[in-house]
Amino acid sequence: MVAHFAYDSKIKSKVVVLEELRVHLEGSGFNIKEYAPEDAFLFTEYKLYDWGTGRRLLAVAVHINDKITITGMGKMDVPVTDLGPPEDLLKIKEVDRLPYEIQKRTFLALIESINDIGYKTIDHWP
Repeated sequence: MVAHFAYDSKIKSKVVVLEELRVHLEGSGFNIKEYAPEDAFLFTEYKLYDWGTGRRLLAVAVHINDKITITGMGKMDVPVTDLGPPEDLLKIKEVDRLPYEIQKRTFLALIESINDIGYKTIDHWP
């Protein structure tokens, strides 16, 4: 999951934009794992989304160059068996793609909140 955002480098430097995004992500419940303002990069720990049955985890990497690139990495509970104790029925697995419904409630919600603080999504489609 990747999203790109525009910012005006003549008005705000990369370091200022990164700091604003760091504050926003921490306010959204993410813990910053790595913060490198000299490289205009940050990485979060996995944030737990626990609703209904199963857990979903989302971590975010932010890199700022001529645009802001946000990459989401997800994990989710996946049924591994149908017999046995309840704790053995679901295991956290890394997946290549989260189902769209989970993306919508995690990553796309984050994208909307970043749009709300003034960074607009770059539309890659005509």
